[in-house]
Amino acid sequence: MTPPRRRIAKSTISHQRVLDAAARLFRERGYTGTTLRAIAAEVHLEAGSIYYHFKSKDDLIEAVLYRAMDEVIRNVREAVDAVPAAAPARARIAAAVRAHVSTIVTIGDYTLATRRVFGQVPEPMRARLMRQRDSYGRFWQDLLEAAQAEGALRLGADMHLARLFILGGLNWTVEWFKPERQPLSEVVEEFTRFVVDGLAAPCVE
Repeated sequence: MTPPRRRIAKSTISHQRVLDAAARLFRERGYTGTTLRAIAAEVHLEAGSIYYHFKSKDDLIEAVLYRAMDEVIRNVREAVDAVPAAAPARARIAAAVRAHVSTIVTIGDYTLATRRVFGQVPEPMRARLMRQRDSYGRFWQDLLEAAQAEGALRLGADMHLARLFILGGLNWTVEWFKPERQPLSEVVEEFTRFVVDGLAAPCVE
């Protein structure tokens, strides 16, 4: 017997629609160029109805930025945790790369909104979000250092610089990726090979 489908409250759906519309507009117009009135019009709501879901424009932009980072962090952690404990460290790095790229492309409006407005938001908000970003950076740092200790990555390599290089490259994907040119799965697998195996050709004695 098929279990009954759980009904989602209209308020939950409306809340998500407002968030999605805000992400699109913040991506296109930036922080100062986006108004609550414009977001309300995007989802066919009265301007005052936005306040049912969010107290202010700052409250809304923080929710968009938080969701962008939280989605990536949660998916990457889940992907890494799903790797068997006995698997080599390189398998956890590969899982993290796949989850990171897949997520930022899937929630592209949120990712691009973050890239555009992060430096424009009020300093206290940016400081709160930076704590979340730094926590994610430490997660990657631990991942890379564990792989290095295991011998999967070159000893002596600076894992701090490696982390910055890897995440910078992965994050840029959302700027250029076009699904009609190449499937995301192929891009992800190629990135995984770059990160885990490098680009150097094997030495021939």
